[in-house]
Amino acid sequence: MKELLHLLTEAERLRRAQQRFALATVVKINGSTYRRPGARMLIDPDGATCGTISGGCLEQEVAQQALDVIESGQAQVLPFDLTDDDLILGFGTGCNGIVHVLIEPVPAPDRADPTQLVEACLTSRQSGVMAQVIDAPGNADLLSRRLLLLEDGTTRGDLDVPSLHEALRDEAARALAEGRHKIQPYPTEAGPVEVLFEVVRPPVRLVLFGAGHDVAPVVRLAKTMGWPVTIVGRKPADVLAQRLPEADDHIFLMHPTQALDYVPLDARCAAVVMNHQYTRDKALIGTLLHSPAPYIGALGPGDRADRIIDELREEQPDLTDAHIARIHGPVGLDIGTETPEEIALSMIAEIQAVHHHRTGGMLRHRAGAIHEKVLINSK
Repeated sequence: MKELLHLLTEAERLRRAQQRFALATVVKINGSTYRRPGARMLIDPDGATCGTISGGCLEQEVAQQALDVIESGQAQVLPFDLTDDDLILGFGTGCNGIVHVLIEPVPAPDRADPTQLVEACLTSRQSGVMAQVIDAPGNADLLSRRLLLLEDGTTRGDLDVPSLHEALRDEAARALAEGRHKIQPYPTEAGPVEVLFEVVRPPVRLVLFGAGHDVAPVVRLAKTMGWPVTIVGRKPADVLAQRLPEADDHIFLMHPTQALDYVPLDARCAAVVMNHQYTRDKALIGTLLHSPAPYIGALGPGDRADRIIDELREEQPDLTDAHIARIHGPVGLDIGTETPEEIALSMIAEIQAVHHHRTGGMLRHRAGAIHEKVLINSK
């Protein structure tokens, strides 16, 4: 996520300077590759890059091709065969796959800026699906046109083909519900087109209830992930800001039961309660269970978390097992922790796993592919 945020910042800088640039996006893969569809790299008019689309093997070649795209103003999709291990003539990656990269000029006449479409998801804090044409042999003008569907049902983009609009919107809605990328072919009057449906999610927002010495390493590590961080404490906001200046927001909260009135929480949030004060922590967790946050961390030993859960069940008989399953106490993955920095690493790793529907653990013990495969419909 931090890589994407840097790319969007650079795109905004170039727009303000009225400079044209190129955007390279991985849109399709065959076999095993380092990056997945949706990986992006920005190339400025001088050939400097921001972001990565491979492990370092493709960037130079793509940047060179991008300069031609900036000059011509014509988008193109280029395949790169990573199965060639010839260290002189090939890419020598050791990967067993082919990467298809869409390179397009930005801005382009009569085209939506793809970086602004992605940014729309981030600024509105809505997940969305971007349907983008990645192959249009019969109509080059359709290549790289897009339709973005946001969670609230609104759409934007430049893919204005009446015969496709309803089908693309319906498929985008399915991709959003399923939470996975897919590629789908469609017929048009000018011939068949291939469309990538890419799920775009805003970054996790980390909300930390507490301002003790052990909060600082959590803030620092979350910021390296590109996550916005909110500190909620019992001191005035300016005092919290002086204590934890790296956080993005600082909120004063006196009464835990009013947390949802003062602290914005959504489905892309993770809340961690770390006040080290049992009564306040229990009240906060009981309140946070009525928010959409999928992760609620309870710092402290397991028996403390169990006691909190038992008492909340008695006090709030309407709580279901689904509510309780969102409580993670003790917080973090079991990686062997002792210091605040180690606990922060464990906590951030668990939050990452929960938001990607993973359980954690060693990748060498994972059955099957590391990354979920993109569904390609060939009908």
